[in-house]
Amino acid sequence: MISVLKFNRSLFLAAVLLLIMASCKKQGINQNLDPNNQKPYDFMSTKSGSYWRYGSREGVPYTRYARNMDTVKNGLKYSYYEQQEDTVGGFTPEYFGKNGPLYITLIDLDGNKDNYMEYVFWKEDAVQGDSWTNTGSASYPGLGNVSLLTSSNETEAGITMKIDTATYTNVVHVHSDIKGGAFNFKVGTLDFWFVKNLGVIREEAHINVLNAYKLDHTDSLISYHIVP
Repeated sequence: MISVLKFNRSLFLAAVLLLIMASCKKQGINQNLDPNNQKPYDFMSTKSGSYWRYGSREGVPYTRYARNMDTVKNGLKYSYYEQQEDTVGGFTPEYFGKNGPLYITLIDLDGNKDNYMEYVFWKEDAVQGDSWTNTGSASYPGLGNVSLLTSSNETEAGITMKIDTATYTNVVHVHSDIKGGAFNFKVGTLDFWFVKNLGVIREEAHINVLNAYKLDHTDSLISYHIVP
């Protein structure tokens, strides 16, 4: 989804790695989204005053804020959110939407907040074991046209999960493999756990590109407020 892991941050880091080295041979589910099939976003609250605060073992806490605003990016309508780290004064924009049964977010491909790729992070009609792929490409100076591939699946559904003193029920777990190179070898994994209508409660990213770049990131929901 990563700024989606933290939902956007780890996805962005993973995307950058893959954009340097990946080669995709087939279209992902994110490549045929219908602008006429956009649905109201109901994965988590869009109402102003709603927020989700996350703690991380590797970094500083951050908060996601709902802004009760819609915006159009790449021809698709998204609900607008903002994310702020405790040590950073400004906000990072985040975009989440729903296209038919597909829940989508935007990955910032170059960090400039104007070059985004659609990313399907979950399917509403998914059942345990269902899988899907996301693909994309972008042009970079000195690299030419480079590609992104992730393979995702709904690993668990309807589970109970305890984080610190909080217990969550009806949790869904989505696992993604990050693949690169001409033979699509795995360079990392992304995992997130969520409760629909509440939001993401835990995220993990583990990336190792030939031991030249490593990332191990985990964050968890520590508090939230949902405006009814």
